[in-house]
Amino acid sequence: MISLKAQYGLRAIVSLAANYGKGPLQAREIANSQDVPVRYLELLLSQLRRARLVEATRGKKGGYYLTRKPEQISVMDIISAFEGNILYSQNGLTKSDALSQVWKDAEKLMTKHFQGLKVSKLASKAGKKKRR
Repeated sequence: MISLKAQYGLRAIVSLAANYGKGPLQAREIANSQDVPVRYLELLLSQLRRARLVEATRGKKGGYYLTRKPEQISVMDIISAFEGNILYSQNGLTKSDALSQVWKDAEKLMTKHFQGLKVSKLASKAGKKKRR
């Protein structure tokens, strides 16, 4: 299960990706566009900074921006910033448990999917929905 924290973090990254190359976005702008409380979003952006996915500038024209191009950031990068690398494996099952391999296989498939899914693709889909 992907936490709400990671989902909100992904929303923030998608907003920044949609604005990539146009200058930084303030936390308030991101929060309003993604319907996330600004104080909570600031905590998430801090975590994304520690993961080196976003950076910030201060001042009147300051705000947050991506540290890499959107096509170089995968959904897995964002999930890892909040969840670590493990999605399912540490669910309390022992190695001898019959279902253990099922969960490990599911984790591999999910990880592969999220690694292949780039933020640029999500940002372009989000932009198309807004234009409708």
